[in-house]
Amino acid sequence: MLKLVHALDMSFENVKNYYDSFEDKWHDLNCYAITLVAQGSQLYFDYINTYNENLYYLIDDENSNYIIGYGSIKDSRILDYHKEYLNVGNIGYGIRPIERKKGYGSKLLNLLLLECEKFGMNEVCVSCLKENIASSNVIKNNKGILEKEFFDEDTGKYGLKYWIKLHPKFSARTKRLVKIIRTEYGL
Repeated sequence: MLKLVHALDMSFENVKNYYDSFEDKWHDLNCYAITLVAQGSQLYFDYINTYNENLYYLIDDENSNYIIGYGSIKDSRILDYHKEYLNVGNIGYGIRPIERKKGYGSKLLNLLLLECEKFGMNEVCVSCLKENIASSNVIKNNKGILEKEFFDEDTGKYGLKYWIKLHPKFSARTKRLVKIIRTEYGL
């Protein structure tokens, strides 16, 4: 059974093994936190504790030491910023190169969307390069609706920006707590 494990609950050795499975670390990993593995465990865990608290790894119960892929969820409060200004999403994901084309990407994104529902998010933005047909299919498999095609001047490539509607399920107690937090922090 596939499941997500929070980055802080995964051993550094397993993350290092995942990191080492990529030839082109910067291009293929697409996750700054994981690229910090090359600089040691202290910097990696410090970064996650400080900036990237919603980083997860996809594993199979049969081999919980082997990371199949990663997923990250950026803060839902920046959705308005994504809507107006950015051509990037607030969910990122990737699959170990030798595990691609096995359906893991769709399952990983599905599990990340379930996490987003737990956070109370109503929609998420996910983007990919236009040339990355596999990632585009993963997003479409999870009910992604294409908003636009865009040109990224930084990379010189075209991308696709999708939105996925969610249906968060709150208990009455959680709804009250969310309302209090939003009121208190002006969200």
